[in-house]
Amino acid sequence: MRVLEEDLRNGYIRILVEDIDDLWILFMVLRKGDIVYARTSREVKPGEGGSSRRIPMVLGLRVEAIEFQEFTEKLRIRGIVVEGPEEFGVKGHYHTIAIGVGDQLAIVRETWSKHSLDLLKKGVRRRRILLVSIDYDSACIAVLTEQGVKHHSEIQSDLPGKMYRVEHEEILDEYLSKVASALNNVIQQEEIDAVIIAGPGDLKNKLGENIRRDNRKHVYLDTTSTGGCQGISELLGRDVVKQVVGDLSIVKAKEVVEEFKRLIIKDPQLVAYGVDDVYEAVVYAAVSRIVVAGDLLHEPDDERRARVYEILEKAYETGAEVVIVPGKSDVGLEVQGFGGVIAVLRYRLFRGEHSP
Repeated sequence: MRVLEEDLRNGYIRILVEDIDDLWILFMVLRKGDIVYARTSREVKPGEGGSSRRIPMVLGLRVEAIEFQEFTEKLRIRGIVVEGPEEFGVKGHYHTIAIGVGDQLAIVRETWSKHSLDLLKKGVRRRRILLVSIDYDSACIAVLTEQGVKHHSEIQSDLPGKMYRVEHEEILDEYLSKVASALNNVIQQEEIDAVIIAGPGDLKNKLGENIRRDNRKHVYLDTTSTGGCQGISELLGRDVVKQVVGDLSIVKAKEVVEEFKRLIIKDPQLVAYGVDDVYEAVVYAAVSRIVVAGDLLHEPDDERRARVYEILEKAYETGAEVVIVPGKSDVGLEVQGFGGVIAVLRYRLFRGEHSP
Protein backbone atom coordinates (compact mmCIF):
# COMPACT_ATOMS: atom_id res chain seq x y z
CA MET A 1 0.00 0.00 0.00
CA ARG A 2 1.20 3.49 -0.80
CA VAL A 3 -0.26 6.62 0.82
CA LEU A 4 -0.22 9.13 -2.04
CA GLU A 5 -1.76 12.05 -0.19
CA GLU A 6 -2.75 12.74 3.42
CA ASP A 7 -4.65 15.68 4.94
CA LEU A 8 -5.88 14.52 8.35
CA ARG A 9 -7.07 18.01 9.27
CA ASN A 10 -9.75 17.57 6.60
CA GLY A 11 -10.02 13.81 7.16
CA TYR A 12 -8.62 12.96 3.70
CA ILE A 13 -6.30 10.08 2.71
CA ARG A 14 -5.58 8.90 -0.86
CA ILE A 15 -4.18 5.38 -1.29
CA LEU A 16 -2.69 3.18 -4.02
CA VAL A 17 -3.53 -0.52 -3.61
CA GLU A 18 -0.40 -2.59 -4.33
CA ASP A 19 -1.38 -6.15 -3.36
CA ILE A 20 -4.14 -8.31 -1.86
CA ASP A 21 -2.95 -7.60 1.70
CA ASP A 22 -3.91 -3.97 1.10
CA LEU A 23 -7.46 -4.98 0.16
CA TRP A 24 -7.83 -6.82 3.45
CA ILE A 25 -6.52 -3.85 5.43
CA LEU A 26 -8.98 -1.56 3.61
CA PHE A 27 -11.76 -4.04 4.40
CA MET A 28 -10.97 -3.56 8.10
CA VAL A 29 -10.42 0.20 7.91
CA LEU A 30 -13.46 1.25 5.88
CA ARG A 31 -16.71 1.71 7.77
CA LYS A 32 -20.27 2.77 7.13
CA GLY A 33 -20.55 6.54 6.64
CA ASP A 34 -17.09 7.04 5.08
CA ILE A 35 -16.95 8.91 1.77
CA VAL A 36 -14.90 7.02 -0.83
CA TYR A 37 -13.77 8.50 -4.15
CA ALA A 38 -12.55 6.23 -6.95
CA ARG A 39 -12.61 5.78 -10.69
CA THR A 40 -15.40 3.49 -11.83
CA SER A 41 -17.89 3.13 -14.68
CA ARG A 42 -21.67 3.40 -14.67
CA GLU A 43 -24.36 2.50 -17.15
CA VAL A 44 -25.98 5.69 -18.41
CA LYS A 45 -29.04 6.13 -20.61
CA PRO A 46 -28.62 9.15 -22.89
CA GLY A 47 -32.33 9.75 -23.35
CA GLU A 48 -35.52 8.34 -24.82
CA GLY A 49 -34.91 5.81 -27.53
CA GLY A 50 -31.15 5.79 -27.02
CA SER A 51 -29.21 2.70 -25.98
CA SER A 52 -27.47 2.74 -22.62
CA ARG A 53 -23.69 2.60 -22.37
CA ARG A 54 -21.08 2.44 -19.63
CA ILE A 55 -19.28 5.70 -18.99
CA PRO A 56 -16.00 5.92 -17.02
CA MET A 57 -16.17 8.52 -14.22
CA VAL A 58 -14.94 9.36 -10.74
CA LEU A 59 -17.67 9.01 -8.10
CA GLY A 60 -17.86 9.76 -4.40
CA LEU A 61 -19.91 7.22 -2.39
CA ARG A 62 -21.17 7.36 1.16
CA VAL A 63 -20.28 3.82 2.21
CA GLU A 64 -23.05 1.46 3.29
CA ALA A 65 -21.45 -1.98 2.80
CA ILE A 66 -18.02 -3.48 2.09
CA GLU A 67 -17.34 -7.04 0.96
CA PHE A 68 -14.88 -9.19 -0.92
CA GLN A 69 -16.14 -10.09 -4.37
CA GLU A 70 -16.35 -13.88 -4.57
CA PHE A 71 -13.71 -15.67 -6.65
CA THR A 72 -11.86 -12.44 -7.53
CA GLU A 73 -9.33 -10.30 -5.74
CA LYS A 74 -11.63 -7.29 -5.56
CA LEU A 75 -13.08 -5.23 -2.73
CA ARG A 76 -16.67 -4.17 -3.43
CA ILE A 77 -17.73 -0.88 -1.86
CA ARG A 78 -21.46 -0.13 -2.08
CA GLY A 79 -23.10 3.14 -1.19
CA ILE A 80 -25.07 6.19 -2.27
CA VAL A 81 -23.45 8.58 -4.76
CA VAL A 82 -22.80 11.96 -3.10
CA GLU A 83 -20.56 13.42 -5.80
CA GLY A 84 -20.27 12.81 -9.53
CA PRO A 85 -20.73 14.37 -12.98
CA GLU A 86 -23.88 16.50 -12.92
CA GLU A 87 -24.78 15.72 -16.54
CA PHE A 88 -25.41 12.05 -15.75
CA GLY A 89 -27.71 12.61 -12.77
CA VAL A 90 -26.03 10.00 -10.60
CA LYS A 91 -26.29 11.74 -7.22
CA GLY A 92 -28.56 10.02 -4.73
CA HIS A 93 -28.42 6.67 -6.54
CA TYR A 94 -26.79 3.47 -5.32
CA HIS A 95 -23.54 2.37 -6.92
CA THR A 96 -20.83 -0.25 -6.29
CA ILE A 97 -17.14 0.42 -6.85
CA ALA A 98 -14.82 -2.58 -7.29
CA ILE A 99 -11.28 -1.90 -6.03
CA GLY A 100 -8.41 -4.14 -7.08
CA VAL A 101 -4.61 -4.22 -7.10
CA GLY A 102 -3.28 -1.13 -8.90
CA ASP A 103 -6.34 1.02 -8.16
CA GLN A 104 -6.41 4.30 -6.27
CA LEU A 105 -9.07 5.49 -3.86
CA ALA A 106 -9.52 8.42 -1.51
CA ILE A 107 -11.22 8.06 1.89
CA VAL A 108 -12.79 10.98 3.77
CA ARG A 109 -14.08 10.78 7.34
CA GLU A 110 -14.52 13.37 10.07
CA THR A 111 -12.14 11.77 12.58
CA TRP A 112 -9.54 9.08 12.04
CA SER A 113 -8.98 6.80 15.02
CA LYS A 114 -5.46 5.79 16.01
CA HIS A 115 -6.41 2.15 15.38
CA SER A 116 -7.40 2.85 11.75
CA LEU A 117 -4.27 4.91 11.10
CA ASP A 118 -2.07 2.20 12.64
CA LEU A 119 -3.62 -0.38 10.31
CA LEU A 120 -2.92 1.80 7.27
CA LYS A 121 0.67 2.32 8.41
CA LYS A 122 1.14 -1.44 8.68
CA GLY A 123 0.06 -1.67 5.06
CA VAL A 124 2.80 0.74 3.97
CA ARG A 125 5.63 -1.73 3.48
CA ARG A 126 9.02 -0.11 3.00
CA ARG A 127 9.88 -1.76 -0.28
CA ARG A 128 12.73 -0.44 -2.38
CA ILE A 129 12.96 -1.53 -6.01
CA LEU A 130 16.02 -0.66 -8.08
CA LEU A 131 15.14 0.43 -11.63
CA VAL A 132 17.71 0.38 -14.42
CA SER A 133 17.21 1.37 -18.04
CA ILE A 134 20.13 0.66 -20.37
CA ASP A 135 20.98 0.85 -24.07
CA TYR A 136 24.16 1.45 -26.07
CA ASP A 137 24.03 5.20 -25.38
CA SER A 138 23.37 5.48 -21.65
CA ALA A 139 22.13 3.78 -18.48
CA CYS A 140 19.88 5.40 -15.89
CA ILE A 141 19.66 4.19 -12.27
CA ALA A 142 16.71 5.00 -10.00
CA VAL A 143 15.05 3.65 -6.86
CA LEU A 144 11.28 3.26 -6.50
CA THR A 145 9.99 3.75 -2.93
CA GLU A 146 6.64 4.57 -1.33
CA GLN A 147 7.54 8.26 -1.66
CA GLY A 148 8.16 8.02 -5.42
CA VAL A 149 11.14 7.65 -7.75
CA LYS A 150 14.60 8.86 -6.76
CA HIS A 151 17.09 9.13 -9.64
CA HIS A 152 20.64 8.21 -8.64
CA SER A 153 22.72 8.62 -11.76
CA GLU A 154 22.92 8.44 -15.54
CA ILE A 155 26.01 6.85 -17.09
CA GLN A 156 27.07 7.57 -20.68
CA SER A 157 28.62 4.77 -22.73
CA ASP A 158 30.93 6.88 -24.97
CA LEU A 159 31.04 3.94 -27.38
CA PRO A 160 32.89 4.43 -30.68
CA GLY A 161 31.38 3.24 -33.95
CA LYS A 162 31.27 -0.51 -34.61
CA MET A 163 33.89 -0.12 -37.35
CA TYR A 164 36.38 0.18 -34.49
CA ARG A 165 35.51 -3.34 -33.39
CA VAL A 166 38.25 -4.09 -30.84
CA GLU A 167 38.01 -0.71 -29.20
CA HIS A 168 34.22 -0.93 -29.28
CA GLU A 169 34.18 -4.25 -27.39
CA GLU A 170 36.67 -3.06 -24.79
CA ILE A 171 34.75 0.14 -24.06
CA LEU A 172 31.45 -1.82 -24.02
CA ASP A 173 32.89 -4.13 -21.32
CA GLU A 174 34.08 -1.10 -19.36
CA TYR A 175 30.64 0.50 -19.72
CA LEU A 176 28.86 -2.61 -18.40
CA SER A 177 31.34 -2.94 -15.53
CA LYS A 178 30.85 0.71 -14.60
CA VAL A 179 27.05 0.34 -14.58
CA ALA A 180 27.22 -2.92 -12.58
CA SER A 181 29.53 -1.30 -10.03
CA ALA A 182 27.14 1.66 -9.65
CA LEU A 183 24.20 -0.75 -9.21
CA ASN A 184 26.03 -2.77 -6.57
CA ASN A 185 26.77 0.41 -4.63
CA VAL A 186 23.11 1.44 -4.68
CA ILE A 187 22.02 -2.07 -3.62
CA GLN A 188 24.33 -1.84 -0.61
CA GLN A 189 23.33 1.72 0.33
CA GLU A 190 19.56 1.52 -0.21
CA GLU A 191 18.67 -1.96 1.14
CA ILE A 192 17.11 -2.94 -2.19
CA ASP A 193 14.46 -5.70 -2.27
CA ALA A 194 14.44 -6.38 -6.03
CA VAL A 195 16.02 -5.16 -9.28
CA ILE A 196 14.30 -4.45 -12.60
CA ILE A 197 16.59 -4.03 -15.62
CA ALA A 198 15.03 -2.84 -18.87
CA GLY A 199 16.13 -1.72 -22.31
CA PRO A 200 15.65 -2.26 -26.06
CA GLY A 201 18.51 -4.67 -26.74
CA ASP A 202 20.58 -7.46 -25.22
CA LEU A 203 22.61 -5.27 -22.84
CA LYS A 204 19.95 -5.73 -20.15
CA ASN A 205 20.54 -9.51 -20.30
CA LYS A 206 24.32 -9.15 -19.87
CA LEU A 207 23.87 -6.67 -17.03
CA GLY A 208 21.28 -8.94 -15.39
CA GLU A 209 23.75 -11.84 -15.39
CA ASN A 210 26.35 -9.67 -13.62
CA ILE A 211 23.91 -8.51 -10.94
CA ARG A 212 22.59 -12.03 -10.29
CA ARG A 213 26.15 -13.28 -9.92
CA ASP A 214 27.19 -10.55 -7.47
CA ASN A 215 23.99 -10.32 -5.40
CA ARG A 216 21.28 -12.56 -4.04
CA LYS A 217 18.60 -10.14 -5.16
CA HIS A 218 15.64 -11.01 -7.35
CA VAL A 219 16.39 -9.60 -10.81
CA TYR A 220 13.65 -9.01 -13.39
CA LEU A 221 14.16 -8.14 -17.07
CA ASP A 222 11.80 -6.16 -19.27
CA THR A 223 11.87 -4.49 -22.68
CA THR A 224 11.54 -0.76 -23.26
CA SER A 225 11.94 1.21 -26.47
CA THR A 226 14.86 3.22 -25.15
CA GLY A 227 17.43 3.33 -22.37
CA GLY A 228 18.50 6.21 -20.14
CA CYS A 229 16.16 8.16 -17.90
CA GLN A 230 13.50 8.25 -20.61
CA GLY A 231 13.44 4.46 -20.38
CA ILE A 232 12.82 4.70 -16.61
CA SER A 233 9.68 6.74 -17.28
CA GLU A 234 8.50 4.09 -19.76
CA LEU A 235 9.31 1.27 -17.33
CA LEU A 236 7.15 2.82 -14.58
CA GLY A 237 4.09 2.46 -16.81
CA ARG A 238 4.59 -1.25 -17.43
CA ASP A 239 3.02 -4.17 -15.59
CA VAL A 240 6.37 -5.59 -14.45
CA VAL A 241 6.49 -3.13 -11.53
CA LYS A 242 3.13 -4.46 -10.22
CA GLN A 243 4.39 -8.02 -10.77
CA VAL A 244 7.51 -7.40 -8.71
CA VAL A 245 5.53 -5.89 -5.81
CA GLY A 246 3.29 -8.98 -5.80
CA ASP A 247 6.26 -11.33 -6.04
CA LEU A 248 7.85 -9.77 -2.96
CA SER A 249 4.82 -10.90 -0.94
CA ILE A 250 5.28 -14.41 -2.34
CA VAL A 251 8.96 -14.36 -1.31
CA LYS A 252 8.00 -13.30 2.22
CA ALA A 253 5.35 -16.02 2.39
CA LYS A 254 7.90 -18.65 1.31
CA GLU A 255 10.19 -17.59 4.15
CA VAL A 256 7.38 -18.09 6.67
CA VAL A 257 6.41 -21.46 5.15
CA GLU A 258 10.01 -22.71 5.39
CA GLU A 259 10.23 -21.64 9.02
CA PHE A 260 6.84 -23.27 9.69
CA LYS A 261 7.91 -26.60 8.12
CA ARG A 262 11.15 -26.60 10.11
CA LEU A 263 9.34 -25.95 13.39
CA ILE A 264 6.51 -28.44 12.81
CA ILE A 265 9.16 -31.16 12.96
CA LYS A 266 11.51 -29.66 15.52
CA ASP A 267 9.08 -27.91 17.91
CA PRO A 268 5.41 -28.37 16.89
CA GLN A 269 4.13 -26.33 19.86
CA LEU A 270 5.54 -23.25 18.11
CA VAL A 271 3.24 -23.51 15.08
CA ALA A 272 -0.47 -23.57 14.36
CA TYR A 273 -2.38 -24.43 11.19
CA GLY A 274 -5.97 -24.64 10.06
CA VAL A 275 -8.69 -22.10 10.90
CA ASP A 276 -9.61 -23.37 14.37
CA ASP A 277 -6.04 -23.96 15.56
CA VAL A 278 -4.79 -20.57 14.33
CA TYR A 279 -7.87 -18.84 15.77
CA GLU A 280 -7.05 -20.20 19.23
CA ALA A 281 -3.43 -19.05 18.89
CA VAL A 282 -4.34 -15.55 17.74
CA VAL A 283 -6.87 -15.11 20.58
CA TYR A 284 -3.97 -15.57 23.01
CA ALA A 285 -1.83 -13.09 21.02
CA ALA A 286 0.61 -15.93 20.39
CA VAL A 287 0.98 -15.46 16.62
CA SER A 288 4.21 -13.92 15.34
CA ARG A 289 3.87 -14.57 11.58
CA ILE A 290 0.89 -15.78 9.59
CA VAL A 291 0.27 -16.76 5.96
CA VAL A 292 -3.25 -17.02 4.56
CA ALA A 293 -4.21 -18.45 1.16
CA GLY A 294 -6.42 -15.85 -0.53
CA ASP A 295 -9.13 -18.41 -1.32
CA LEU A 296 -9.90 -18.60 2.39
CA LEU A 297 -11.20 -15.02 2.27
CA HIS A 298 -13.97 -16.25 -0.06
CA GLU A 299 -14.94 -19.24 2.10
CA PRO A 300 -18.62 -19.94 1.19
CA ASP A 301 -19.59 -20.89 4.75
CA ASP A 302 -20.55 -17.59 6.45
CA GLU A 303 -19.52 -18.67 9.94
CA ARG A 304 -16.16 -20.02 8.84
CA ARG A 305 -15.47 -16.94 6.68
CA ALA A 306 -16.26 -14.68 9.65
CA ARG A 307 -13.79 -16.72 11.73
CA VAL A 308 -11.09 -16.13 9.08
CA TYR A 309 -11.76 -12.37 9.10
CA GLU A 310 -11.51 -12.37 12.90
CA ILE A 311 -8.18 -14.21 12.72
CA LEU A 312 -6.76 -11.53 10.45
CA GLU A 313 -8.12 -8.64 12.48
CA LYS A 314 -6.71 -10.02 15.75
CA ALA A 315 -3.40 -10.78 14.05
CA TYR A 316 -3.05 -7.17 12.90
CA GLU A 317 -4.15 -5.86 16.30
CA THR A 318 -1.52 -7.93 18.13
CA GLY A 319 1.32 -6.93 15.81
CA ALA A 320 1.69 -10.19 13.88
CA GLU A 321 3.30 -10.14 10.44
CA VAL A 322 0.51 -11.03 7.99
CA VAL A 323 0.97 -12.20 4.39
CA ILE A 324 -1.94 -13.07 2.10
CA VAL A 325 -1.02 -15.01 -1.04
CA PRO A 326 -3.00 -16.09 -4.12
CA GLY A 327 -4.46 -19.53 -3.50
CA LYS A 328 -3.30 -20.85 -6.88
CA SER A 329 0.35 -19.80 -6.42
CA ASP A 330 2.86 -22.51 -5.47
CA VAL A 331 3.12 -21.24 -1.90
CA GLY A 332 -0.66 -20.73 -1.73
CA LEU A 333 -1.29 -24.35 -2.69
CA GLU A 334 1.20 -25.47 -0.07
CA VAL A 335 -0.59 -23.42 2.62
CA GLN A 336 -3.95 -24.81 1.49
CA GLY A 337 -2.57 -28.26 2.28
CA PHE A 338 -2.44 -27.12 5.93
CA GLY A 339 -6.04 -25.87 5.97
CA GLY A 340 -5.49 -22.55 4.20
CA VAL A 341 -3.70 -20.75 7.03
CA ILE A 342 -0.44 -21.33 8.91
CA ALA A 343 1.16 -19.45 11.80
CA VAL A 344 4.53 -19.30 13.51
CA LEU A 345 4.07 -18.57 17.22
CA ARG A 346 5.86 -16.27 19.65
CA TYR A 347 5.75 -18.83 22.42
CA ARG A 348 4.73 -22.46 22.89
CA LEU A 349 0.99 -22.92 23.04
CA PHE A 350 -0.27 -26.18 24.49
CA ARG A 351 -3.66 -26.51 22.81
CA GLY A 352 -6.44 -28.46 24.45
CA GLU A 353 -5.78 -27.25 27.98
CA HIS A 354 -7.91 -24.12 27.53
CA SER A 355 -10.60 -23.02 25.15
CA PRO A 356 -10.79 -19.47 23.84
